[in-house]
Amino acid sequence: MTMIVVDPGACGFLCKIAVKGTGRYEADVALESNCKQIKRLAQEVSSVDFMEIVKGRFGENTISRAASRCGLHQTCIIPCSLLKAVEAELGMAVKKPVSITFEE
Repeated sequence: MTMIVVDPGACGFLCKIAVKGTGRYEADVALESNCKQIKRLAQEVSSVDFMEIVKGRFGENTISRAASRCGLHQTCIIPCSLLKAVEAELGMAVKKPVSITFEE
C-alpha cells in the first residue's frame, strides 16, 4: 500500500491518499480531506485503471474528469498527487518526495 499526505498550500486542506494495487495496472484509491471538493472526488473515484492514464492524453483520464466535475481549482495538486501515488504503488515510478518551493 502507498500512503501520502499532501499539503496543497494556501487552502490549508491537507489530503491523505491511500492506494492499494489490485492488479498489474489497477488500484483502489481512498482520499481523506476536509475539502468539500476533495470529498466529492473521493466519492467519484475509488479505483483507477492505470492503462487508461498511460494511453490517454494529458488531462484525459478518470481522475482529471472527476476533478473537473467536482469543482476542483485548476491548480489543485491533489489530482496530480493521486496519479503519482497510483503510479508509485503499481511500480511505475520511484517513491521519492516531490515539492514546489516558492522563492522570492
